[in-house]
Amino acid sequence: MQLELQMNMQRKQADVVGLKGREKEKEDRKDERTRIQASQASELIDQRKSGAPPKKFESSGNDILGGFDLGGFGPR
Repeated sequence: MQLELQMNMQRKQADVVGLKGREKEKEDRKDERTRIQASQASELIDQRKSGAPPKKFESSGNDILGGFDLGGFGPR
């Protein structure tokens, strides 16, 4: 019975640690999104003040995967 109690306590502690880790990851990602939004808002304000042309906030091609042939996945 003592062994079962110890195992249950260890499992519960592992669950708590996992939950805290997930929450920290969510908050870190939220902080990063907020930082990016603030940066973009600041750039838009500067753009309006200087009368510069619209700025493109999308990725500049770093997310494009090339050289992949998906033909091997077609029907046979």
